Amino acid sequence: MTQPTQEQLQELIKLYESRNLDEAEVEVKNLLKQFPDNITCLNIYGVILDSKGQPEEAIKVYQQALQINENSAETHFNMGSILHRQGRGNEARISYEKAISIKPDFLNAYFNLGLIYQNLQDNKKAIESFEKAIELKPDFHEAIGALGTAVQAQGELDEAIEYYKKALSIQPDARNHFNLAAGLRTSGSLDEAIEEFKKSLSFNENNPETLTSLGDALWHKGEINEGLDKLNKAVEVQPDHPQANYNLAVFLSDNNELEKALEHFQKAKIFDWQERSLYCLYKTEKYEQFKTELDNIIKNKKNDSPFLATLSSHHAINFKIKDQYNFCINPLEFAAHMSIKELSEPDSPLLKELLQDIQKEEISKRTQSRLHHGTQSSGNLFKRSEGSFKTLAKLISKAIEDYYKKNKDKDKESIFVKQFPKNVDFNSSWYVKMQSGGHLDSHIHEEGWVSGSVYLSIPKEKKDPNEGAIELSLHGDNYPKKHENFPTKTYPVKVGDVVFFPSSVFHRTIPFNSKEERICIAFDVKPQVV
Repeated sequence: MTQPTQEQLQELIKLYESRNLDEAEVEVKNLLKQFPDNITCLNIYGVILDSKGQPEEAIKVYQQALQINENSAETHFNMGSILHRQGRGNEARISYEKAISIKPDFLNAYFNLGLIYQNLQDNKKAIESFEKAIELKPDFHEAIGALGTAVQAQGELDEAIEYYKKALSIQPDARNHFNLAAGLRTSGSLDEAIEEFKKSLSFNENNPETLTSLGDALWHKGEINEGLDKLNKAVEVQPDHPQANYNLAVFLSDNNELEKALEHFQKAKIFDWQERSLYCLYKTEKYEQFKTELDNIIKNKKNDSPFLATLSSHHAINFKIKDQYNFCINPLEFAAHMSIKELSEPDSPLLKELLQDIQKEEISKRTQSRLHHGTQSSGNLFKRSEGSFKTLAKLISKAIEDYYKKNKDKDKESIFVKQFPKNVDFNSSWYVKMQSGGHLDSHIHEEGWVSGSVYLSIPKEKKDPNEGAIELSLHGDNYPKKHENFPTKTYPVKVGDVVFFPSSVFHRTIPFNSKEERICIAFDVKPQVV
């Protein structure tokens, strides 16, 4: 059977690579009239059609090619690439795996397969695929960076950061600078993260994802004007960008520009935008619209949002109606005051180590508008490598398990109990250090499920026993209120104590005037998304 000459194929490829797609299509059709069963021509035809924005037609061509030769690794790969891009993950996975079974050294198929497994949240298989790609090409910087994202998803933050750095040492690129920045921010290295975001932005100064991430980081560092400039620019560059609108809305909401925040939350439509939109409506006292939208959300959404529970509960108490939202109807009943003996024992070595480690300069501080006369750490302390934080995380995990066992029978029908985290993984943790006059205004942890604080240093000089105590309440954050009948619960605390409560509960620190420092580590745990 005759085949096209190498010169004919090279000319065809040259037309494609020069983006003369119409001419290339004419030429490949001519060749296919002469050589209708030629797999190379069919593959090139499929690639041309795909490049012209005709993926479904390209798939038909690949299917035709596979009927002629089902052992064409390139055809399976090309088919997988389109399916991958269309979000048809399992179908793409099958195509990539078939390509690899035919051609075991198919470098790009391993890399793309790793990306598919990441999308399917199978990080173990994603890691295996990326490692195979790197084995075939040790300087494959894209695969090294992608391997970093996969190990980070498994909780290995330090290892991930090293992969990002290794990839960048081979070839700097925007994505790995961005991933390194995000990893450094999680580790608490806010200044270094900002520098890496800026390096990522140097590849494309109008990238909305990088602009908004840099803006958010600058804001939390306290560089408010520069941060707001980047947040605004991200939305100007791409007005419908979900993350850019969300981050700008959070900034506006935190700065009490609620009307503007509402507009951007409703454009974002990601994460907890509905809860935050309701927050804006409620605090601006648009009660009728709030109630209509709240009822609609409750009707169409599972009762699994602590933030929505806060809003619904406050509204119900405020207007003396029944709370229809079944997250945790009586949340103060689920508050608990416990102790960790490894911290409370005399001359605790763990306590000494923790107090030393939180002084480390590489743990950046972040601004917190509700915190007065104090500092707060950036990042997630319990994701850091220090042994003290890892030990404390394990002790608190055990305490949370005990907390659940003691409280699981109080209200078995509440979602708080039914969907209580089966595996304790801290989605956030940070230290709070306060000096004389220090206090933290009433707030909730919108992104938690069960929240808490463990106490490392408590002032002893008190004029009132409640100075420096934690107060829990069903009212806070300057929500509008019609009366004063909102229940509260106060816990004076000492070193080694830990307090747990549903994340829907308002809490604050009662001001103290002692010259001694008050230090605690706060944290949130929520169920893993399956």
